[in-house]
Amino acid sequence: MARPAKSARVKTGTIKKEDEAQRLEIEDKLRGKNDKLVPPLYLTESQMEIFNYIMGELQEADILGNLDLFILAQTAIAVDRIQELDRKANDDKDILFENAFRQARSEASKEYFRCCNELCLSPQSRAKLSIAKVKPGEKKKTIMDLINEDEDDEG
Repeated sequence: MARPAKSARVKTGTIKKEDEAQRLEIEDKLRGKNDKLVPPLYLTESQMEIFNYIMGELQEADILGNLDLFILAQTAIAVDRIQELDRKANDDKDILFENAFRQARSEASKEYFRCCNELCLSPQSRAKLSIAKVKPGEKKKTIMDLINEDEDDEG
């Protein structure tokens, strides 16, 4: 299965400078503005809290646009449903063996993981975001750079 495409802001592979600049410009145009990222009115109060929490955490990465409103709302709903199902399971352990409960929990989890993939919420995605946030002028050291540093220190 092929890996999903990532934004040029969070990619970790090599890319030519002009290609990267062009991709960033196009992505910025496609992303659009981010001035309307507010929870939709159809969300419950707990879903709005989850929405605002996720949005606040992703704000610094500067990857959200107004078009992400829908996936953010869907993520908030999925998290809220998982939490509600887990509360029910904690109150009544027998529910864990009911097929309808297991199916609902499984579907909510699948939806959540799909949303996480879309919004770069996994630990691996966050690591890639942090790598991408390294200053462009900083050069990563290779093993040979480290060896040469050791030789310079000795000599």
